[in-house]
Amino acid sequence: MLTGMSFSALAQANDGLSIAKKVADKVIADTRFAFTLVPQKEVLGLQVVDFRSLRPLPAQQVYAKCRLTAISDTLISFGLSYAGQLSIWINSKPMYQGENAVVKIPKEISYNRFTFSNRFSIGLKKGDHEIVLRYTAVESGLPVVFLMPATKEGDLDAAVKFSSGIKEDNQNTAWMLLGPLNKTQQMDPQVGLPDYLMEGKGALTWVKSPQRFIPELETPAAASYQRDPYTDWHYSHGAMVWSMMALDTAGKYTAFTKQYIDFTLQQVPYFRYQYNSLFAWRGSYHRIFRRTMLDDTGAPILPFAESLLKEKDPAVKELVMPIANYVANEQHRLKDGTFCRPEPMEFTVWADDLFMGVPFLLQMAKITGDHKYYDDAGNQVLNFRKYLLNRATGLYKHAWFNDKQQQSAAYWGRANGWVAWANAELLAKLPKSHPAYKQVLLNFRQDMKALIAYQDKSGFWHQVLDRPDSYEETSCTALFTIALARGVREGWLNASYKKNAFAGWEAVKTKIDEHGVVHGICQGTDIGYDQEFYMKRKTIDNDPRGMGAVITAGIEISKLRK
Repeated sequence: MLTGMSFSALAQANDGLSIAKKVADKVIADTRFAFTLVPQKEVLGLQVVDFRSLRPLPAQQVYAKCRLTAISDTLISFGLSYAGQLSIWINSKPMYQGENAVVKIPKEISYNRFTFSNRFSIGLKKGDHEIVLRYTAVESGLPVVFLMPATKEGDLDAAVKFSSGIKEDNQNTAWMLLGPLNKTQQMDPQVGLPDYLMEGKGALTWVKSPQRFIPELETPAAASYQRDPYTDWHYSHGAMVWSMMALDTAGKYTAFTKQYIDFTLQQVPYFRYQYNSLFAWRGSYHRIFRRTMLDDTGAPILPFAESLLKEKDPAVKELVMPIANYVANEQHRLKDGTFCRPEPMEFTVWADDLFMGVPFLLQMAKITGDHKYYDDAGNQVLNFRKYLLNRATGLYKHAWFNDKQQQSAAYWGRANGWVAWANAELLAKLPKSHPAYKQVLLNFRQDMKALIAYQDKSGFWHQVLDRPDSYEETSCTALFTIALARGVREGWLNASYKKNAFAGWEAVKTKIDEHGVVHGICQGTDIGYDQEFYMKRKTIDNDPRGMGAVITAGIEISKLRK
């Protein structure tokens, strides 16, 4: 627990707004509203065997072949989606034959998990095998076959790998194509491949799948954060840009956020085509169209919804409203309406999702005037507490596994931070007359009282909150600073909490260098099954997962000082 510190001295040494702007300036410097062309690569192990370059007519046949390597002797299941007739041989032996009238393009239902319309299973010996596909085109069908070694849940089964045998090849060049063939050249799918389809045995020529180049958002070479461009669509980018909108009302930060919004709106039509027709499931902006979780929807839309509140732009509204429909009607939920995910197990509640959903619900309540969004936001906060809070510690576990009816292993710092920020947003915007308000306020006070007991004498909170041997983590410290500073300023907390808020900000400041680069932000984190998973997570400079929190913490500290 923090003791013996003079918050007045800390406040005098603090200039939260100027430091928040310094961090934001680095974000602006590291942002490019531009693209570069890159080869489209295989992603997620899902093979897209695209015959469109061969232009097959209805009833014509086209072939594809590839190397299939089994890591060990295995029984493997494949997911399939296609429209038309399809036959598959492995080592010249027939393994699958089927026909579909329409193609159901694989749908990513959670991170790296797909649905398929067909399946087949085979036993493979360790080593290399040749797989050959024959596809017969139909009038209304898309001449593309989707194939993936997949578990029953739809995740990639890494027991086998596809390759051309050439090291530098990827999805678009791994498959060799042949055709189209006329009816006189067609064969019985129940027998082995004829000689004229075997390498070097006939006049027909196999060709590589054509290499496709697609535009990808640029990241400057000198940017501190290289994993994703700041212009992409991501929950962390949405929170970061939304935070920057509060830095001024008519200056460079407003101009930057307007450019961010306008640029995204300009790109949506093309990248919708790229996602839906070129199957660039990991291309730029792919999360706008994937929409499988609140990471894709409720958090990245925050600056757009904020803009809609102020300017009523119909183009912004066209992007915001379908996402509002997703959050209200399509997002995975438990039976009681609590937000959840289908991973790592079905109906898992993630603490992160409280922030990914609640601030947007509050925006939608203002945009539409519909109090159902207030009701949903209040219920989410109360329900998450019911599932995730450990009353003995006063801390939140990262997840609730509904199938096991138990909480996950660790009190991860940033997960608790997302809860704190979401609660602070709810208290600031929920009408005081709402039935949930008094309980939310009472819970918030209890949560903050519990949290300050885990604040280190340095002012930081730790990566695992009850493990002082875990590292001091920047993003959770900033998130708790937001909640504490706003809580004191709004009168939700008494003035004694000022020292904790100021100490938290002083700690965050030590992680911000002279260039505005923020250090010590924990990388993106799945649900861990033990505490050691969290203890070993790396930190990444200027990771946007913590940038919005740092900027908002600076703003809140600045307001608290006034």
